[in-house]
Amino acid sequence: MFKRTAPTFLLRLALAGALCASAAPALAVLSFDMSVATKYTVATHGDNPPPDEIKQYKVVLGERYLSVSTADESMIYDFAQRRRYQVDLASASYVDYSLFDGVGFRTSELLNRAFLGENLRKAGVGPVFDPVFDEHNLSLTAAGRKLSESNEAGATVLAVDGNPLARIPAGGTGISAADAAQFERMLRYRFGGHPLVLARLSGEKRVPAGFVMHHKRIGFSEARTYTISALKQSAPAGYDLKPYTARTAQGNDIDQLLDKAQAHAAPPTAAARQAFEAEIAQAFADKRIFDAMLGMAEWSFTSGVQMKPGAEQAALFRADPAIQAYRAIRYKTRAELETAVAKMQELRKSTTRKQHIVMLFEANMRGKLGDVRGALPLYVSVLRVNPALAGAYKDMGDALYRGYEMARAWRSWDAGRRMAPALDLFKPVNQHEQQLLRDHPEYF
Repeated sequence: MFKRTAPTFLLRLALAGALCASAAPALAVLSFDMSVATKYTVATHGDNPPPDEIKQYKVVLGERYLSVSTADESMIYDFAQRRRYQVDLASASYVDYSLFDGVGFRTSELLNRAFLGENLRKAGVGPVFDPVFDEHNLSLTAAGRKLSESNEAGATVLAVDGNPLARIPAGGTGISAADAAQFERMLRYRFGGHPLVLARLSGEKRVPAGFVMHHKRIGFSEARTYTISALKQSAPAGYDLKPYTARTAQGNDIDQLLDKAQAHAAPPTAAARQAFEAEIAQAFADKRIFDAMLGMAEWSFTSGVQMKPGAEQAALFRADPAIQAYRAIRYKTRAELETAVAKMQELRKSTTRKQHIVMLFEANMRGKLGDVRGALPLYVSVLRVNPALAGAYKDMGDALYRGYEMARAWRSWDAGRRMAPALDLFKPVNQHEQQLLRDHPEYF
């Protein structure tokens, strides 16, 4: 529950309203206040649950965006740009995220929970509740689920595969199909809800004055009572981030890199290419052949454009001992991969100015080993040397994804794509996004 005086709370919510300033005419839009009271109940084998709480929200449902604001922050979901903006109202700053990170996490997490649940059931270890509740929490569903409904004291009780998930009284305010779809999307993104339940609620084309959702988690259950008031069938058709600035670099090392990249990421200039060419030419002149090869690789990871050696340069590459050692590295098994990491560490001694590129290769090998904790500090070191290295943002994003840090993963991929959109390394990311769009259009 907020421990703020009423004037401060109202002032913060008034500031949140400034996000939606626009001179465009309003079409299918809603705004309302929403109170969410959560009562926690400990499970038979659970620990002490969190204390009961009540939170207050201001909600705006626009045509192609929605915002959910508290006294402290506003979360804006822009479906036209597929962006999510987390606005800190106290500092008047925001962080720009991808809409893909939410559904990307949920799809991976649902698979992970299904895998863990199946293993627990086979082993007969610990309490395992119906996976429908995971689907309810994550707003995703498995095929073949069945929605049923019954009447209880004038309210509709919705259950999925026999699990009661929602209680929706009659009444409320009738709305358009477009507004109902946005209301459903708001619940999905911000609070969860089983897709079958949300679809049933959206199909009624109304905003209930109140309803209850029942959730279960490991160790405790939740009963969330939603109360909606001050509903207006009008609101600004757009939002405005002009009163706010992108967050200055803060947080851990990775967040600081991503904040800086958010502000400065852009394709390399002609001057940058000239500087790379001059540096590579000097490396050849100084007989630092390994440095020259690494410099060419660095330019391709920076720009997305390959810099191919000429015949004379290729001959020098073939004769260079460090390059021979690098090209001889092979890894198909885990043991070979561990050996390759050690060889990469040794190869750092063979370069005078491009140790960070060798570190990038080592980080990627650690990622393949599943050593995300070992890889991430290396990526940070690499990007401190060259903050414009788009390929390193791709690889760091992959490592973050493996560690289930989806928001940071997409921020890293987005930074790299702004620097080198044509870099082939990003093709799997683009394909993954297209798959999410096809599989889960309800999120977009």
